[in-house]
Amino acid sequence: MVAATIIPLMSWGGLFTDQRQLGAAVLIFVAAAFAGVGVSRMVARDRGPNFFGMLAALAFTGALAYFGVEAAGIVLWFLIALAVLLGVFALVA
Repeated sequence: MVAATIIPLMSWGGLFTDQRQLGAAVLIFVAAAFAGVGVSRMVARDRGPNFFGMLAALAFTGALAYFGVEAAGIVLWFLIALAVLLGVFALVA
């Protein structure tokens, strides 16, 4: 029963060799980018629209990963790396 509920993790090599998973990852990334841009345009400039846009993209991708979309896990790691870079740039600038 417990083994049936565990979602198998996709390796990095599996992402690049399986065209279906790679296509799903690209579509998820594009949809997350559109969601992030849409939210960032709704937020006032003095409230940090980049933060809320990145948060929306992470929430969208995280929800897909939570519901079992394997390619979303890889995209989620990529978006977390982008969020870290955005934080570093915010500290530097």
